[in-house]
Formats: sequence, structure tokens, C-alpha cells
Amino acid sequence: MINVSISHIFKIYGKKIALQDINAQIKSGSFFCILGEPGAGKTTLLRIIAGLEIPENGNIFFDGKEMTLVTAQKRDIAMVFQDFALYPHMTVFENIASPLRAIRLDERIIKERVQKVTSFLKIDYLLDRSPLNISGGEKQRVAIARSLVKEPKISLFDEPLVNLDFKIREDMRAQFKLMQREFQQTIVFATPDPVDAMSMADEVLILHEGKVQQLATVWEAYYRPKNLFVATYLGFPLMNILEGKISQNQSKLLWNSSESQIDLTGFPGIQEVKGEKMFIGIRPEHIILEKVDESHVSWEGIVSLSEVIGSDTIVHLKMGSQTNLRAFMPGIYRVTIGEKVKIGFQKNDLYIFNESGECIYFPKRNESPLKTH
Repeated sequence: MINVSISHIFKIYGKKIALQDINAQIKSGSFFCILGEPGAGKTTLLRIIAGLEIPENGNIFFDGKEMTLVTAQKRDIAMVFQDFALYPHMTVFENIASPLRAIRLDERIIKERVQKVTSFLKIDYLLDRSPLNISGGEKQRVAIARSLVKEPKISLFDEPLVNLDFKIREDMRAQFKLMQREFQQTIVFATPDPVDAMSMADEVLILHEGKVQQLATVWEAYYRPKNLFVATYLGFPLMNILEGKISQNQSKLLWNSSESQIDLTGFPGIQEVKGEKMFIGIRPEHIILEKVDESHVSWEGIVSLSEVIGSDTIVHLKMGSQTNLRAFMPGIYRVTIGEKVKIGFQKNDLYIFNESGECIYFPKRNESPLKTH
């Protein structure tokens, strides 16, 4: 296992800046996630760490040693791509053993290593088969086994779950965490799916258009997002965002939109942005329906859609002509489309963002269970 230091990395393709001043520390033995939408620069950053790309500016260090110009073959890393890149003319055994044969290890050691990783990943029964005759989830495990068998210092995964169905994705998330512990791996995992990051990562680097939006523990990024992009990207269901302005009515500071109003008197940082555009954020799990009392901000909405997701329900609500909200309801919540319902939430659960999208207030009652950095 190694510590990886990413320092002021820039990467340009023609006129496009793919990565702009990327800085991060990846701790030895950690599960580090690079999260962002397609085109954010995730794969480019992985390829620079792997030595498959050279940055225009900046440096990569492994345990303090400069690696920026060191070739991929000399970095002792393994990389798994989303298309698995298995050799169709080889058996599963030969696919997994191929990196060990390339360095001419003794046949006995090769068999021992292949047996160890395939037993752990529960694919030892596939060893004599062709990759053409196994499922997508099995191909994924074979690709992972091929990376683990090298016993690399660091394993890089480029959106490895994106082509798998829902159930296999769930199973593989658990497998990745078990694999990290069993093989004491430093893992860098690139994904566009926030659920991957939330379920597996120790720390997350959130990219948007080649720029770092936030680097933090998953807990901190979720509860203390730096800006609107992070707040709306990291989470499921997505955070509700409402646009309005701050105005003063005598001694009160009021947030107003075309369809709603909230008294924000006493909230820190609000006085300074009076008259400016301001965004209010409320997570779906903090919205309640019907059981609304005097302690809640209370609105009225109309049910536009009800989605049962496993054992939970996402209720889509409409307020007026422009405002749409999502409420996350534990259990199977029965509601009729078109039905009028009361919507409630606590003001202390609000996130507040200024006109530039910077988060200026977040709920204080959520205390981290772990030390944040």
C-alpha cells in the first residue's frame, strides 16, 4: 500500500482543459472515490495516476517519490476498465494469470495466487471457461481478480459497475469493501454514481468540468457541501433546490419565491445577502407529509408521482406552476396522484446557498461520527 499525492495537475486536450489544478492526498489503505458526471475528468485523472497520461503541469508522488514521468509498467499499479478488457481467446485462468506470466513468475506461485483471488471472489468454478461464456458480473470479477493477482501497491477502477444491472451492482459494492480489507488495498474508484461513493468511499473527490468542487470524507461532503453542485450531486434522492430572494419586512428577514416564503431571521450570513438571489436546499428525507405541526414550515402541494423504491417511497410534489419537490418516505407510502397534501420541514434542516452557489448555512445538528479532515 502507498500514499499518493496529486499536486497541481493540469491536463489539456487541444483547446479543452480536462483537468484544472487538481490537488489531493490519497492515504495508504483507503478507499478513495473520484465522483463526477461524464466528461468531468475522472478517467483522465486515473490515467495520470496510472502513468498512461502525462499532465501539462503538476506532479504525482507515491510515498513522496516523484512519479510523474515514470512509465506505467514501473509504477506497480493495476487498473480495471469499465469494458473489462478480457482476452476472448484465453480461459478465465489464463486471463487472470496473464500479468504474472508477463513477469515470468514460477508456475506454482501463479497457481497459488490465482486460486487465492478466485476463491475470495467466488469465481474459482469459472477457471476453465471462456470469457465469452460468462455473465457481466462474472466478467467484472475476473477483471478484478486479474488486478489483485499482481498484488499491486494501488488498484485503480474506472467506472467498473456502470454496465452492470442493479442487483449485481449492489453485490459488487459489498465485494469491493471486503476486497479492500482482505487484500489491504489502496483503491481509487472513479464513478458517476453517488450511491457508489456513499456506500464504499472513505474520502471523495468531486469533479465538475475538470475542477475540484470538494475533497472530503463522504460524511462531510454530504452534510457540509461546499456548493450547489456538491449538494445536488451527492445524494439519493437529489436535494430539493428552490430559488428566491431575501427581503426585509420590519425586523424580519424573509426568503421569498413565486410560490412560498420562509422567515430566516437570525440565520447567520443572511443579512449580508439581502436583495440578492438565494437558493434554499432541503433533503427529501427531511420533508414530512401530513403529520405537520406548528414547529414546521408548512406548505401545501399536489402529488404528481409516487415511486416505490424497494421498501421506501419517493413522493414527487408540485407547488404552483414552477416548484417541484421530492419527499423520501420510509416504507410503502400510499398516496393518490393529484391528491393535495400538507408538506412540512424544520427550518434547521435547511441548506442556504448564495447567488454564486456557495453554501453559507447548513444544519448544525448533524455531528460527524468520525473525525473529519
